[in-house]
Amino acid sequence: MTREELFRAVGEVREDQIAEHFTRCPWKRYGALAACLVAVLAGVFGWNRLYHTGWDLPFAAEDGGFVDGSDYSAPESAEDSSPSPVYSANVEIGELDGSADHGKTASDASACLVWLDPEEVFSMDTVIFRGVVRNLRYYTVTAGGTELSYTVASVEVTSSLRGDLAKGDICDVLYLGAPGRLSTSIAGDLEDLEIGSEAIFMPFWATEETGWRDGEAYFCYADLAEFYLSEGIRFLFLDTGDGLSFARDVYTDIADAKTLDEVEDYIRDMLTEL
Repeated sequence: MTREELFRAVGEVREDQIAEHFTRCPWKRYGALAACLVAVLAGVFGWNRLYHTGWDLPFAAEDGGFVDGSDYSAPESAEDSSPSPVYSANVEIGELDGSADHGKTASDASACLVWLDPEEVFSMDTVIFRGVVRNLRYYTVTAGGTELSYTVASVEVTSSLRGDLAKGDICDVLYLGAPGRLSTSIAGDLEDLEIGSEAIFMPFWATEETGWRDGEAYFCYADLAEFYLSEGIRFLFLDTGDGLSFARDVYTDIADAKTLDEVEDYIRDMLTEL
């Protein structure tokens, strides 16, 4: 039985349904049977403390546990403002100052990703646009026994590839991590985003059902942004000023791409084939 036949027989297992653990590289191609087994075991034993909703279910940490923020110690920082949650419950959300402790050492979290082919990536229900970062804001979210740091990038759209955004729109994109507070191994080029950075973004819509729970506490991504990125390796193409940075080992058809124009043309072609 081929991989495709097995997936049709048992239902496709996507990144939002399973998380695999290994220690040598960010992702690895696993057989569908093993992936299904992981999904079954996860359903039997439950995720460790933190339950996610939406596309970015808990991912495996290098120690075999799940990244839930309970083992991190973040430096103290004054919080300027506290956004009022609309969908979140029993959480504290505080905005950090604009510098976000750039000079301090960040807590580090390692995680692994399930392999996805380009066709699988583009078949996900993402909004895809090219844009320039106009502002960066930083937040801490405390829910139950978990405290995590997030960045919200305000991006001016210069080209819309999929979705209802138009040129000139300003949208907010949320992602895990903040300079000097929390760094993850799946952040990829998100950690290199600066005001003025140009990139192609492929985030998910943030709705009242996207977020994570810790006990009775629930943090909803939509309380901070319109969109969210669960990882920056395969869902971001960044122009660093010295060239392009993206997962060339995943997008092998454009492994030699040197401009975002080339990437944009490739994505448009891929979308027409879906």
